[in-house]
Amino acid sequence: MGTTATGAVDPLDAIVGLQGRYDFRIHADAAYGGYFLLVKDLAAETRQAFDRIAAAASVVVDPHKHGLQPYGCGCVLFRDPSVGRLYYHDSPYTYYTSTEMHLGEISLECSRPGAAAVALWATQRLFPLVPDGEFAKGLASGRAAALALYERLRKDGRFVVGSAPELDILVWAPRAKSISEASALTQRIFDEAARRQLHLALVTLPVHLIDVQDMLRDRDTILCLRSVLMKPEHREWVDRIWAILGAATSAAGVGR
Repeated sequence: MGTTATGAVDPLDAIVGLQGRYDFRIHADAAYGGYFLLVKDLAAETRQAFDRIAAAASVVVDPHKHGLQPYGCGCVLFRDPSVGRLYYHDSPYTYYTSTEMHLGEISLECSRPGAAAVALWATQRLFPLVPDGEFAKGLASGRAAALALYERLRKDGRFVVGSAPELDILVWAPRAKSISEASALTQRIFDEAARRQLHLALVTLPVHLIDVQDMLRDRDTILCLRSVLMKPEHREWVDRIWAILGAATSAAGVGR
């Protein structure tokens, strides 16, 4: 439900349909994209996938990505809480006052559970997880920024792009005669952008995920630039990002 590399969302609605035929258990990896369930203006296919997330037997979400939490805060949700017994562990120096299963017996925090949970709880009290809330609007703003930057890249002859962002991640590469040349130029743009205080990311992807058009396919993977526009402020920064990216691209020798 939103890969960390590209933000791609699998067709969970179709997978649920197959479950009725083949009887298998569904686990939804929503570590990156789970919070986008709150965003109203997703693409139709993406919305259909998120609308079936309740059909999963288990779901993971990482609040340290979009949930405003420090690194290390992760959640796994089970429809049937009794599966917690499969994660049971104990030690000779811990004890519990209740006969009911305790989080300390089934979680990684062991005998001191709760610190990360309380921080997350407090954050969600301040920013409730509701579709029209401030938190949801922040997610939507980041996605709008990603779509705006994607459209500029798509229309610019210096670049080739992947699929339109389903969430707030986009990937692209410079246009070149060959995949290997494009990959080398990607590294140069990355370096030039960093010198100008625009810190992009790099990701190596199979060539078929990018619309490389008439490039010579002399290798199976292409080094791409990657941006995650996950802050609400990014929507206001698109013009500035574009200006710096243009300068970095020219300095790297693309389009000459």
